[in-house]
Amino acid sequence: MVSLIVSGHGQLAPGLLSAAEMIFGTNDTIKAVPFKKEEGLEDLKAHFEETLQSFEPNSEVLFLIDLFGGSPYNAAVSLAYGKDNLDVVTGVSLPMVLEALANAPMMSLKELTSHLQTVNQDSFKVFSLEAAKLAQAQEDEEEDEL
Repeated sequence: MVSLIVSGHGQLAPGLLSAAEMIFGTNDTIKAVPFKKEEGLEDLKAHFEETLQSFEPNSEVLFLIDLFGGSPYNAAVSLAYGKDNLDVVTGVSLPMVLEALANAPMMSLKELTSHLQTVNQDSFKVFSLEAAKLAQAQEDEEEDEL
């Protein structure tokens, strides 16, 4: 089982967690750690360390972070570097959080990161392209009926 830490700039993480709880209910295996305007990298790192202590010792933990290279990413990477039980992914979104919550109980950390990478690519949609695909499918279906 993989525990999750969601983090990002401002109130993004608590917002994502609140939205996920509307769908999944509350869950002790996911925590939100916001990066507040008045805080620095060391403050955020301390919040991450405190949050890690709330999970079972040496448990697998995945950080779901907003931006590659931002302060939340840098703080998480500084803790995960050289550790097999911690990893960091970026581009956190509600679909990613939901997918992580659904699969974290039955996947290893390595399996979950791989799965999320695939799902994240699949969840990116452009309305106009999706509508064009639907219209083409309907047109093809009508031609088949003739």
